[in-house]
Amino acid sequence: MPIALPTFRRHRVLFTTAILALVLGGVGLSRLAIADDNTGYPAASLTAPTDPAALIARGKYLVAAADCMPCHSGPNHAPYSGGLVLNTPFGGLASPNITPDKTTGIGNWTDKQFYDAIHYGEAPGRSYVVFPNYIYPAMPFTSYTKLSYADVMAIKAYLFSLAPVHVAPTPNTLAFPFNQRPVLLGWRILFFHEGPMKINPSWSPAMVNGAYLTEALGHCGECHTPRNIMSGLELSRAYAGAPIDSYYAPNISSDKNYGVGGWSSSDLTDYLYKDGNMHKGSAFGPMAEVVKYSLSQLPPSDVQDIADYLQTQTKPQDTAPLPAVADAARSVALGATVYAANCQGCHGKTGGGLGTIIPNLAGNDAVMASVPTNIIGAVLNGLAPWRVGPAMPSFAASLSDEQIAGVANYVRTAWGNNALPDASPKDVMALRAIAVVPPMASQAADLFGCPHVSGAGGPTSVADPGSNMLDIYEGATPETMPNRTRALISAIRTANSSISNADLTNDLVAAYCPVVANEAGLTHAEKQAALDTFITSTEPLVDGPVASN
Repeated sequence: MPIALPTFRRHRVLFTTAILALVLGGVGLSRLAIADDNTGYPAASLTAPTDPAALIARGKYLVAAADCMPCHSGPNHAPYSGGLVLNTPFGGLASPNITPDKTTGIGNWTDKQFYDAIHYGEAPGRSYVVFPNYIYPAMPFTSYTKLSYADVMAIKAYLFSLAPVHVAPTPNTLAFPFNQRPVLLGWRILFFHEGPMKINPSWSPAMVNGAYLTEALGHCGECHTPRNIMSGLELSRAYAGAPIDSYYAPNISSDKNYGVGGWSSSDLTDYLYKDGNMHKGSAFGPMAEVVKYSLSQLPPSDVQDIADYLQTQTKPQDTAPLPAVADAARSVALGATVYAANCQGCHGKTGGGLGTIIPNLAGNDAVMASVPTNIIGAVLNGLAPWRVGPAMPSFAASLSDEQIAGVANYVRTAWGNNALPDASPKDVMALRAIAVVPPMASQAADLFGCPHVSGAGGPTSVADPGSNMLDIYEGATPETMPNRTRALISAIRTANSSISNADLTNDLVAAYCPVVANEAGLTHAEKQAALDTFITSTEPLVDGPVASN
């Protein structure tokens, strides 16, 4: 018999936002620069070089420090030509083309317009005649506002030295009313404070440089500081850590227990500049891109200044971990079994990794963060290669929520790791909605109870048919379904000639179930009926003679 698919109540997650707060004070907004005697900048940022080549070189350095390229380079787009869609709580927001193309880029922007965009978050033009053309704060102008005028002009000089790229803009998919830029006025009143930098007059030039790189150019707080329901930074909790997509930007405050205050200076600089080490681990996910495209491109002394600033000048944030999950011992035991079968071959029996190829899990602070998000995200998404090693594959389709939670709890507590076993299956299911996973491993497929596919099978999985055709039903029509089913059956039987009819049906269900689960507008009962109809329609094909391709 096919695997029984559990029934459950259909849940709907609604995101609510205080609209009145977004338009609060929508009468007008004057530009009031923060007046503070304790302001200043690194000496190099105060005067733009007069030599054009030197000005462009300074701009290139600043653009790398600000990590502009990754956000402004979408799939199949040239660098800086935009097209990367950022998934915000309010919908998709595509990054714009910032090459000097005069029709689709910024080639017609004046110095003043460019400075207004960086410093005030206002693009050229007007919105509804009355309002400035506010830039969405997905661009961290809330940090860039601290940049000096000379540095903003250097950035412009570098961007305008690039080859123009003419490319149609990628459309935004923001929901109403967030697709109307005037609603940003209230957000700006509440959460945007113009520069300049606040510098302690007792700081050394190196500390001033570290603060400038961290607070303004590197905009580290934009990811590592929690946000409220309106996506405003909770500045009282600066650098305490925050979720970002299906990962977690950890606590990087000076706290010695939960932040980076207790790290050695060499470990922190290695982490930020050299892809980490075998002591504290390595950056991965979004932070790996920051290291690759930004921090590793800076002089080592700059990265040392950033590390010194984080470890000595940021407010320590106490982020004690969440309580352990119920029945944690059983979850950890399950995780040990999952680790031995799926992870041990690369990361080792003791979690030590393998030289410069596979990073360590034992002693890795990302593994022991205050929440288990990074471990779960890595297992769901997979990871790009570390240094010269292989990529880590995604296990989203092969492991269940319970198994992924279990392996997270195991690695967080094994080999001397001192985190709590606080990952739950609900945590995994929630992250499936935002992780980059195949349709069969999506949250919709998970909620509907679609079986997972693994090499060993199991109570919630079917054995991997080894056909590489589990996406065969994507885009199928009633007319093409029978032929696709015959092709899949043939491929599965070729890979496993002794497969039983029941197991073969399970493989077909594993392939078709995600298509039904991800179909918008269907109730659970309608999805179940569609799956039942599919199973009935495949019975003659499963029981019949083997079809040739």
